[in-house]
Amino acid sequence: MIRSLLHVGLFVPELEPGKAFYELFGLEVRMDGDDLYFRCPGRDLDQVRLMKGPRKKFAYVALGTNAEGLGTLMQRLQAEGVAVSTTQFGLNKGIWFQDPHGDWVNVQICEPPESSLPAAAAINAPGRYQRVGLRACEPSSRTKKARPRRLGHLIRFSPDVAVSTDFYTRVCGMKISDQAGNILSFLRGSAGGDHHLMAFAKSSHSGLHHLSFEVSDFDEIEIGAQTMIKAGYKSAFGPGRHIGGSNYFHYIRDPWNSLAEYFWDIDIIPEDDSGWVPLNEPPENLIAVWAAAPPPPDFVQNFEERD
Repeated sequence: MIRSLLHVGLFVPELEPGKAFYELFGLEVRMDGDDLYFRCPGRDLDQVRLMKGPRKKFAYVALGTNAEGLGTLMQRLQAEGVAVSTTQFGLNKGIWFQDPHGDWVNVQICEPPESSLPAAAAINAPGRYQRVGLRACEPSSRTKKARPRRLGHLIRFSPDVAVSTDFYTRVCGMKISDQAGNILSFLRGSAGGDHHLMAFAKSSHSGLHHLSFEVSDFDEIEIGAQTMIKAGYKSAFGPGRHIGGSNYFHYIRDPWNSLAEYFWDIDIIPEDDSGWVPLNEPPENLIAVWAAAPPPPDFVQNFEERD
């Protein structure tokens, strides 16, 4: 049923630090009422919503499906005894319900738009030369900015990864791509696509680990990361390349100690996924095949306060 990731809502104590962070990160901002909404350049879809609250807290995730998928989801929620409403957080699109740990989920009939940004430049490889007579980098490349194309996925903390995984697969129709026992679980949409659009990591309580934004190439990962670091934001982990998803990455700490990730080149799993065999490995075997340095101890820390 769940086919896509639309946007994520967060409570934060002050909006201005979020505005400064996400604008420098490469997103475009607009104000609607009392809330800030952020979009990726060239993409007509809100991706992050910041709402004023007493402290930083994950509020909800908005997910997309089609008409048939919404009907099936409604039936499964009813069979599960999950209460459904039509309005939460001032939004009345689709349906709203809470998952087993009390986190809110919004599901809408929506097919996310493609980015209108130009395609990335061709990449040469031994024996396969696609870019001939053109420079990959010009002097102007030094002033290039990261332009995120879309919000690709989020990782959430869960007090029980097995329970979260069961609910989002059995009830919401998502599929397991890879996992690390009951410590980490990567889930993709029911129609295939990115290796994961949501994942769960073990913690004492719910919270947001990171939001991950796709960029056009590895240069944009590092140009974006270096821009943030020079402005005083903390590099949290990277650059490197994951095993769970295979994407290149660099994580930056946001003003509330959650993470924002630039990524590029993630595994794609087709809807007919008969050839895909999920891994079940210790978490350290999924984190990275290489990185500039090992992840610091606080990379897996949940900085959100327990309710």
